[in-house]
Amino acid sequence: MTALADPDTALAAFAGERARLRALAYRLLGSVAEAEDTLQDAWLRWAAVAPGSVGSAPAYLTTLVTRLALDRLRSARVARERYYGLWLPEPEVTSWESDSDEAAEPESVSLAMLLLLERLAPDQRAVFVLREAMDLDYAEIAAMLGKSVEACRQIMRRARAKLAESAAWDRPADSADAGRRLAIAFAEASVRRDYAAIVALLSDDAQWLGDGGGMARTAVNPLFGADRIARFLLGVQRKRNVSFSFTPVRVNGGPGLLAELAGSFRSVLAFDIGDGRILRVYQIANPQKLERVFAA
Repeated sequence: MTALADPDTALAAFAGERARLRALAYRLLGSVAEAEDTLQDAWLRWAAVAPGSVGSAPAYLTTLVTRLALDRLRSARVARERYYGLWLPEPEVTSWESDSDEAAEPESVSLAMLLLLERLAPDQRAVFVLREAMDLDYAEIAAMLGKSVEACRQIMRRARAKLAESAAWDRPADSADAGRRLAIAFAEASVRRDYAAIVALLSDDAQWLGDGGGMARTAVNPLFGADRIARFLLGVQRKRNVSFSFTPVRVNGGPGLLAELAGSFRSVLAFDIGDGRILRVYQIANPQKLERVFAA
């Protein structure tokens, strides 16, 4: 590759694609930090490409980011297998005061979907994301991954079959406003230590999934059932003789809370909502996954 002749042209082309490329990298990796690092690596390689040597900047950059992200994903899978407790994706946190356009950013993929994507092998995840989220045809995907069109179709069929093992992966969610109201009601009931109110907000088979990474206290194993989740929330406050406080936020475009305990920020909560009740609560407490939230 020759040295870049026009840095301004390269920068403008990359900047125009950045939001889309970030959404792609985040979906492939489930980590904001790793997605940003992938974009940085992609920029360094893109800046060394001669402008005239690339037919389509968007296609070239999509291929570059996909391949860099796949390399990271294959390494990350080994680390995640050794992770202490349950691994959850790194959350994207924005204010509820953000306008609707910001809330609809392309990287606003739910934690539930990201967690399901962890079930897929790297190639399956790449084909699924490129097809479903990036809306590319199989010929484009095949060229990016160095595979045949038929091979990509087969990979997609296997990916869909694996995701279909979870009946909830494509379940329609309640509206954003309904989700926000439920999250706020959950926060208020938790602060009041109102067992009955917490249970009433949760579905009978609700789940609590916590990720402390061995560096923060949380439930190491998933909690199942409204009763157990409510008792857990009340028990944490009673045992430590301190109370929660919460700030409503968007987490990956959906309802969420910033949770403080005794005035100290401890975790991000995200919710799956359906049929007017809370189906699943995700608690991300690993401080390494909250660095961008701390900095916000």
